Order: sequence, then C-alpha cells, then structure tokens
Amino acid sequence: MVAAASFSFHSIMKFYRILLTCEDFFPHVGGAEVCVANLKRELSSFGHHVVLYTNTMAKTPDDDALLVRVPWSFSVQGLWKNVRTLWELVADSDIVHCQYSFRLAAICAIICFLQRKPMVLTQQGKGIVAEAHSRWHHALLIRVCQVVSMRGATIITSTSDEITDLTAAFVPRSKIVSVTNGYDAATFQPDDSVPVPPEYQSISEGVKTLLTVRRLVPKNGIHILVQALALVRDKNPDFHYFAIGEGRTEGFILELVRKYGLEKHVTLLGKKPNDQIRSYLQHADLVLIPSSAEATSIACIEAMGMQKPLIASRVGGLIDLLGTNSEYGLLVPIYDSEACTYDPPDTLPPERLQALADAILSFLRDPNPFYTRAVAARQKALESYSWTSIAKRYQDLYDQYLLPSLT
Repeated sequence: MVAAASFSFHSIMKFYRILLTCEDFFPHVGGAEVCVANLKRELSSFGHHVVLYTNTMAKTPDDDALLVRVPWSFSVQGLWKNVRTLWELVADSDIVHCQYSFRLAAICAIICFLQRKPMVLTQQGKGIVAEAHSRWHHALLIRVCQVVSMRGATIITSTSDEITDLTAAFVPRSKIVSVTNGYDAATFQPDDSVPVPPEYQSISEGVKTLLTVRRLVPKNGIHILVQALALVRDKNPDFHYFAIGEGRTEGFILELVRKYGLEKHVTLLGKKPNDQIRSYLQHADLVLIPSSAEATSIACIEAMGMQKPLIASRVGGLIDLLGTNSEYGLLVPIYDSEACTYDPPDTLPPERLQALADAILSFLRDPNPFYTRAVAARQKALESYSWTSIAKRYQDLYDQYLLPSLT
C-alpha cells in the first residue's frame, strides 16, 4: 500500500498499529500490568492492531501471537535481543506506547527517534518516584532511562497530579497530559450472587471483614496496618483482616502478627488469581489501602466500582481518587507527607498508628457514613474510570498528537 493510501486509511478510519511495552506483565499482577492488559483489550476492540512487548517470561493461558515475551539481560546478547526485536516491532507500528520511564521506554525512545515514529509515555510511579534503597548503579540507570525516555517521548501521560509534578522536573508541562488509570467496570460491580470465598465462611456473625488487595512490599504499608490493627483489637475485637498478595515483606508482617498476638484476627491469603478478586471484594465489609505511594490505584478504583467502604492513607493519587475532603472514602494522614515514597519506615509514631486505628474503629462503630461515601464512589468510578472511557481518551490523544506524524 502506498504512503498516501495508508494515510487516507488512518485519517478516515483512525485505525493504528500500536506497540505497547511494559517490563512486567501477567502472571505478575500489579497496577501497571492490569492497566496494560485492559488498555490492550479495549484498543483492540476499537479495531486497532495492538502488540504487547514484555520482559516477563512466565506465560498464561491467555497468551497469543500479539503478546511478545523477551527476557531482559544486561549481557550483550540479552540487550541486543531486546533492541533487535523492538526495532522490528517499532518499524511495523504507527504508534509506540510505553509504560514507565525505564529500560524499554528508553530503548524505544531512541528507536522511535531513528525511525521517526511517535511515542507515548505513560507515567505510573515506577521509574519516576524514587525507589527504596536503590544502589548507586541502579539509581544511575533509572536517571538515564528517565532523561532518555521523557525527552524522547512525543507526549507523556500522567496518572496523578503528583506524578505530573515529578515529570515536570524533566520536561515542560505542555508535554504532559493527565490520563488516569481505569478499571473493568463490567467485572467489578456489586453482585450479591457472587459466592462467598471459603476463607470468609468461618467468620462469626457480627465480625466485620477487612480486606487489602496489595502486593506485600514496603510502599503498600501492610506492616503499618497490622500495627494499627493491634490498637483496634484492644478496643473492638469484632473484625478479621484478610490480605491478598505476596511479596518480600511477608516475613516481617507475620512477625508483627505474632508479636501483637493477632493470629486470630489476621490472615494472609497469598496470591489469588485476578478472576477471584471480585468475590473477596464483594463480601468484604471494608477495604483498606495504607500505601505510602500510589499513582492512580487500580485496587482503589476496583473497590470504588464494587461500592465498598474505603479507608486509605492521604498520599499521592489516593487523594485524587477519594477526594480532597474524603468525599468518596476516608483519607487518613498516616505518613509525614502527602508526597509518595517507596521507602516508608518500619513503624510510625504512636499518634499516626492511632489515627489509622481510630478511622477503622469509627467504621466498626457506625459504618453508615462510609456506605454513603461508597455509593458516591461507585458513581465516580463509572463516570470517570471505566477502561472504555480511558481507552477513548487515548484514542483521542493518538488522533490529536500523533496523526500528523503519519503523513
């Protein structure tokens, strides 16, 4: 097909060949992975040809020919394999859309410059928020990737106001557009017919079920929550907390559970398949998000879509989601700053732990104000965060910023 005919097709039909990149992907489950999976699905449903490139090698039953898995290695051979494969994929694409200011985005920025292809960079948190205990060589790699990817991108999308501020240290604000993450509105909606998870079935009547769906890593604050739950238990023992997720802080969290004698009140469920999360959310009484760093938390949006009462830390993108005045969920100033940090302390001053405990106790005493917020939160989720609406925003972004480069 000649270039003129190709442009005519795109300008009329606005169908694109899109390359998405994300270092991590399913079966590893995190916010960015869920984001990319849903974005790929929605863009494909619009008629676009979407290829996803990742360095995660473990496969899932849903893998297809449009999911390209190439392992990452700092060896010459491993690096060359990534560069060569990406060069070929970029050459066959109209648009490249990268997650994070990290390795793949930096490589794609250089390739897109050489091939004169437009590139969208989405900032989620990783690659822009400082990581905990980074060694000097890792910190240097991140800084190089940040500079190359952000300056090389045609346009940058930010998932929260704080991420925008951090990104603006590298590029003009005119280059940054706000596009939040979304959620699967068809799946994460209230449904009383969903079976009760087996772990919930042994809970006594009158005992409230508390839930987090978070990886067990420092920035998600589960170790802080467990310490606050010890204070809750001392005043009201009628709760059971379940944590879905796994990660490197699991051992520390279990030590805290034993230290505070919370074995009868805390259960770590480990990793659960994504298609089972809805049942745990449906039958939870309260969802907790005690993170020290969040952009647009998909776990929070999914709980909003399920019309669940929410208590969260007052940091980063959680403020954007739940409202400055806690209109859609109760925000608690747990940490020293509202700015995100991937390096929270092992514990907090007693008054901070008590503030979180008091918020949970207020729900246990009178959940009605929380239910009122939950109804408003579901409406906000439907109006602002469905993946169909988010994908349409990206479609408009491709048209507005990138269509001229296809001429």
